[in-house]
Amino acid sequence: MATLPPTPSVVDTRTESRATFAYRAVDLDGRESNGNMAAANAQEVARRLRAEGRTVLAIGRDEALAASAQVNPPSRRGRTRRSDLAALCRHLGTMAEAGVPLSEALEAAAREGVRPEFRPFVSEIALEVLSGTPLSQAFALRGREVPAIVVALTRAAESTGQLGPMLLRAAEHLQRSDSMAKQLRAAATYPVFMLAAGTTVVTGLLIFVLPRFAKIYADRGAELPWATKILLAASNGLREHAVALGAAALMVVIATMLLARTGALQRLVDALRFGAPIIRGVTRTAFVAVSCRTLATLLASGIHLLDAIAICRGLSRSRRTELFWNAVDARLRDGGSLVDALRAETLLPPTVVSMVAAGERSGRLPEVLSRAADFAEEDLAIALKQATSLLEPVLVLVFGSVLGAVAIALLLPLFSVASVVSH
Repeated sequence: MATLPPTPSVVDTRTESRATFAYRAVDLDGRESNGNMAAANAQEVARRLRAEGRTVLAIGRDEALAASAQVNPPSRRGRTRRSDLAALCRHLGTMAEAGVPLSEALEAAAREGVRPEFRPFVSEIALEVLSGTPLSQAFALRGREVPAIVVALTRAAESTGQLGPMLLRAAEHLQRSDSMAKQLRAAATYPVFMLAAGTTVVTGLLIFVLPRFAKIYADRGAELPWATKILLAASNGLREHAVALGAAALMVVIATMLLARTGALQRLVDALRFGAPIIRGVTRTAFVAVSCRTLATLLASGIHLLDAIAICRGLSRSRRTELFWNAVDARLRDGGSLVDALRAETLLPPTVVSMVAAGERSGRLPEVLSRAADFAEEDLAIALKQATSLLEPVLVLVFGSVLGAVAIALLLPLFSVASVVSH
């Protein structure tokens, strides 16, 4: 489907009663046609074309505008970010509360309301809405780029007529999710950097530095200790079999990617994520924060509990969390309460389960879940700082020990060289 151009295509009916619009549409026989139509606004053009059985492709103020709809095809747009969707939902929600029609709000966003790389995506949405497609359906057609919670909130907004508040709620949820994801990425950056830097330094010593020392030792007739011999063997192996080792590393990466789709590797990863001493606290706290925040947002929007659980099930690719939500869903369908279902599992801490029980008794479950999410997010920030403070000295000690061992193995033969020179 073609995208809207950057110039406006919707007439402000407050300043111009009628205008001539150019359109592109597909007729009943499947042929594409162009034409002009006088109408008060683009919505009227789309409505009349649909009444004739045509499928609208683009609507503009002149023929050049309609023809230019092919400039930015959907395949050329950039990657959709959570922050982009949050900005779009906030823009649409604010304008909807101000009484601006959805089509005008989308076109304003496509012109200047979002990041330039994200504008083709908004233009696609705007064009579909102009042709009569509900906003929730336009979002649902992009399931890989738009989270299910945004689709559910938009569908609930369309059914209740509260598009502005619902979209603002979706924007807040996306912003919180993006902030949490950035915190997790920032916490993982340091150990990944240390691992990459340490591996690069050790590899450089083995390939470039150690051979020069070996030549010096050989010229001086120094007796090499066993540690230096091991390093020399590793250095020779890296230099002589670099291609084979690179191919083997590539095969390992490919095999890991293939095994990632199997249940065995997923269970192993889950065991590390939810069982490793340092990672366990971060993973469980992040799961509590995301789950409680999502449930609170959906339930406060009037979405049924079972539908909310189905959306929570798709938040993570973890097999462990999927089994958790499957068990909760099964108990609810058997007539049990949410508290009983959560108590039967071990993934949520008892404090959260107690808060859920209090929320169910008082009829304030969304508010209690939102408060639990706030506490979990605060605990997550603390857990990330603690994990980073614990990993930092461990990584420094490990890589310092490795580099120290390499340096000692390089310098030990110098004593033998000094002995030969003195004699």
